[in-house]
Amino acid sequence: MSKVRGVKLQMNGSVMVLLAAIGFGFNPLFAQILFAQGMSVEVVTLCRFILPGVILSFYLRAPAALWPEVGRMLIIGFANALGVLAYFYALQNLTAASAILIYYTYPFFSLLIGILIFKRSLSINALLSAALVLIAASLVIEPSELSMESKWALLGCFLAPMVFAFQIQYLAKPKQDLMALNRVAWGTLGHLIVLIPLVIYTSPKVILPHEINGWWALLGLAFIAAALPQYLFVIGAVKTKPEVIAVLGAVELIVAMLSCAVFLDLPLTRLDITAMLLVIIALAIRHSKKAAIVLESEQKSRGYTELV
Repeated sequence: MSKVRGVKLQMNGSVMVLLAAIGFGFNPLFAQILFAQGMSVEVVTLCRFILPGVILSFYLRAPAALWPEVGRMLIIGFANALGVLAYFYALQNLTAASAILIYYTYPFFSLLIGILIFKRSLSINALLSAALVLIAASLVIEPSELSMESKWALLGCFLAPMVFAFQIQYLAKPKQDLMALNRVAWGTLGHLIVLIPLVIYTSPKVILPHEINGWWALLGLAFIAAALPQYLFVIGAVKTKPEVIAVLGAVELIVAMLSCAVFLDLPLTRLDITAMLLVIIALAIRHSKKAAIVLESEQKSRGYTELV
């Protein structure tokens, strides 16, 4: 009976992670609709985080002994905000397929950061994953065809996967224990600390969309692509094996690429599709079974199962 219940919990967790990946995949679509309404990158990025920030404000608490960890999450949140800004800026200046695929170079940066900063051991699976990601990125990047502004957007776009990779490595073994929702709440506050002053400083001309489809995109960015999937992922991840999360996470890439192609009529070339398939394979092989078991035991020892 307990075995059946465990399988059911595993299935429910996998469904939550899958739904979260689908929701996150709509970020580029909603962002580009809002850009077409005249909204700036800074305003769109703020809209992406402000609703989750309000919802998660109830979890902004931690004992004094955990304040150093709170500070680290604020710094990670600050860096994440800059990464998403660079990612959305790239969506404005590069093809959607290029910006989206560059974001999914994070397995390579995760490997590099893990070795250089966190002294992780190198596995064959991780090395193969990183190589596939680099090959995929090389298929969609043509520097000779880019303007100077686009080249800066291209370089800046790599900031998002670098920050995300650092976050993956740090959260695999944080310095102090902190409940998952509290951790996400403080990280989101770090986003807002940089985004709110930035929006005020830039004095954007357009704060809200002026057409009905823009309002739908704004609500979609805040709810479908941010608040709801973030909640589903936090709850579902603790019920799902890491290797399953890696495979389901590849759905985000598929949704991002196909939604832009279908709803915005953006072309997908043969190289774009090939690169997408390579990244999906890289994500699917990122975790070996042995590494997954070790990571799962570490999560349980840190008390992540309190959320189940």
